[in-house]
Amino acid sequence: MKNKPGDKNRLKLNTFFLLIVIFLLFSSYSEASKRRSVKVKADESISFLCFKIYGRFNPEMTKQFVKINPHIKDWDNLAEGEEINLFSKKEMNSIVPEQKRETVVITFLKPPVIIKKDTKGPHKKALLNMILDCKDRIEVKRGGRVELMMSHGRVIRLDEGSTLRISALKRAEQKKSVVGKFKLFLGRLWGKVLQVRSRRKKEMYVSTPTLVAGVRGTAYDLKLKRDQSTIIKVFEGEVEIYNPLQKMPESGIITDFKKPHRVQGPHRITEKEWNEILLRQYQQVIVTKEGISAPISFDHEAERRTEWIKWNEERDLRLSGKEIL
Repeated sequence: MKNKPGDKNRLKLNTFFLLIVIFLLFSSYSEASKRRSVKVKADESISFLCFKIYGRFNPEMTKQFVKINPHIKDWDNLAEGEEINLFSKKEMNSIVPEQKRETVVITFLKPPVIIKKDTKGPHKKALLNMILDCKDRIEVKRGGRVELMMSHGRVIRLDEGSTLRISALKRAEQKKSVVGKFKLFLGRLWGKVLQVRSRRKKEMYVSTPTLVAGVRGTAYDLKLKRDQSTIIKVFEGEVEIYNPLQKMPESGIITDFKKPHRVQGPHRITEKEWNEILLRQYQQVIVTKEGISAPISFDHEAERRTEWIKWNEERDLRLSGKEIL
């Protein structure tokens, strides 16, 4: 009995779909074989590990980890020494696509730290792996410390007695850029932008009443005192220092400078120098209401022996995967 033309077409179609299924199964098996496991170290959270391995964090990722890690009981409080099975990067990107909205995540927390929407509004306790958004205000009380991360290797850490507000979070698809803007009201901040492979331009600005700092693949220490004076020290890369009277354009480049509001005082430098300062590695400036000092070198070896700087640089090394074992 001869096969009808329709039967041949169905046979070809079925064969085609069978090959597709086989290909997908093989691809799935291939990606599954690329999975890895890691042992949790002290002070590592699931969000910290996700930023380290995938460059981003989404609570949906944790839900997926549950499926291949039934032995983990508390994902918000990982225990040192626990072993976690991880998806390959390609698998994770397929299961949980990258978000279009920029957020900030708490990846390390030493209480007490509170979160507010405004100065007089109600507050809530900060929690590990908590997602923060634009206009959130982070207040680190005495004895506290917190680490905040964003996509594309941008990190901010706050010491005790610090108050920071998230001013703006943007992702411009046409310009292929991610922008984070923050305002420090008081305290001490460590800013870091990791060197990660990305087609996007990574921008992070931190402002105080006396300056705006923009980063270039940088690690820096910024301290804002109660008298509103600011000290910034660069430990890696370069930092652009802007006059706080300037409105930051989307491009991050100021071409129409306004005159800085300052009076005659010590360490006064020219207006042109103030508006175009570029701090390099191991340089610092001190900015007060009276003026700004010229960039000078500081003893980076002595600074690196202090607890705050040592802790930050060790966290940065661990995040980059270059920690000393």
